[in-house]
Amino acid sequence: MTQAPLCALYRLLCLAVLAGFSVLSACAPVPLDAAKPVTRAQTSPGPGELSLAARRAGDPGQSSFVVLATGNEALGARLRLIEAAQHTLDLQYFLMKPDLGGALISQALLAAADRGVRVRLLLDDVFTTVDDQALGLLAAHPAIELRIFNPAMRPGPKSLGFVTEFSRINRRMHNKTFTADGAFAIIGGRNIADEYFQIDTSSEFADFDMLVTGRAVAEISGAFDLFWNDGWSIPVERLRDPPSAAELETARRDLTMRLQPARRTYVDAINDPFFDRLRAGLVPVYSGPAHVATDRPDKLKVPVPEGERVLGETLLRRMKNARSEVILLTPYFVPEDYGARLFADLAARGVRVRIVTNSLGSTNHAYVHAGYRRHRVPLLEAGVELYEIRPDALRVLGLVPEGDETGLVMHTKLAVIDGRQVFVGSLNLDPRSLKQNTEFGLFIDSPPLARALVDALQDDFPLYTYRVATRPGGGLEWHYDNPAAPSVTTREPGATVWKNIVVGITELIGAELQL
Repeated sequence: MTQAPLCALYRLLCLAVLAGFSVLSACAPVPLDAAKPVTRAQTSPGPGELSLAARRAGDPGQSSFVVLATGNEALGARLRLIEAAQHTLDLQYFLMKPDLGGALISQALLAAADRGVRVRLLLDDVFTTVDDQALGLLAAHPAIELRIFNPAMRPGPKSLGFVTEFSRINRRMHNKTFTADGAFAIIGGRNIADEYFQIDTSSEFADFDMLVTGRAVAEISGAFDLFWNDGWSIPVERLRDPPSAAELETARRDLTMRLQPARRTYVDAINDPFFDRLRAGLVPVYSGPAHVATDRPDKLKVPVPEGERVLGETLLRRMKNARSEVILLTPYFVPEDYGARLFADLAARGVRVRIVTNSLGSTNHAYVHAGYRRHRVPLLEAGVELYEIRPDALRVLGLVPEGDETGLVMHTKLAVIDGRQVFVGSLNLDPRSLKQNTEFGLFIDSPPLARALVDALQDDFPLYTYRVATRPGGGLEWHYDNPAAPSVTTREPGATVWKNIVVGITELIGAELQL
């Protein structure tokens, strides 16, 4: 290299360093643990529409559950509950995007606030891509409070926080809950973004939510309050200057105009026939005792080995005590050695263990596959059954128009134990969920619900997954057991060269704890 290019490169590096220092000098420290108003969940003071509907849904002494299996049902349920709420709305999510799904929810929340509904919205910071200005405009409504959990320094890119405060910024709130009037709740794996609601995406997210009424709703609200009032939940107005009245008016007008072309999406969600069938008694409603298990915010404030892992340890203990069967659906399966031993020991005791996760071809985070694939052969040899999502299943089954390349990605977090216990929540079976982040989950004791889920899953396995098996001479085979189009392949199905490179690099750097 000649002297001139070397000088030019040196100047560029100096400019980059100076720019970094200027950003850091402009950043204000995050006001963690600063005093702020403490508020609590409220139950409806009178017989509102949702309270009456909740009483009709099942035994008020227990809890009742309805499966929200499709994205359109899940979006429609949220929009309907927001429209019907008369008193309170509490939303807690890992991420929110500035896309159509986020805009629809935002507009509905503003309309509810206009009616006098108290809205509390809690978002984790790092992967929420709605910018502070837009969030500040939403929070400018007097009936809306919006807090950001564990925010990076402002201003500046959030990624800078991973450089300057890695130990704090790397720890995230992954919880997802939604509660309306203290009467109905929605729990599960979905965040607020298009891909979770089947809106114009290149990948179909197979996710799972549960609509909940009864006693469990109060526990869900209590878990929300735990995070809402924590010192790491920062009112968004403390991260940026408050907007003017003119800015708020302009933003609302722009939001309304933006959503006019998307009216069809809103109408389709709000009028999904699922809800007419639910009112008519044509959708199964399951009842039974339920128990909330949630990590506490303090888990994020101590070194990883010291953190209390309430939800992860509860799920692992319940699976460990299984007597006949465990079915686990987790999009990111990184069991580490202790988890692999747990499942192998279950199989050795005669417990049937079936685990469903993404294939390398279907996963949206290829690097996670590095922490999974080293366990496949030992688990299979121990008698554990492994199923991986077929990325082109929608096309193979004729569920998308010809030429549509929409891929299938599983995002469901679900477990069924002994045909009786059902787990639904935000937890992935990987080190990041178990050790690094906080998670929320609900354990339901309902044999009818468990049986219905097992039956549905057994019908879906041959259609949407590959059954992984060992080859007689070594290596793996992926069996597609759909009777209409059976096939066997000996290579990672649907995996691109780039995804294989990502997995190889991840294995080399040994980052399993971060997966």
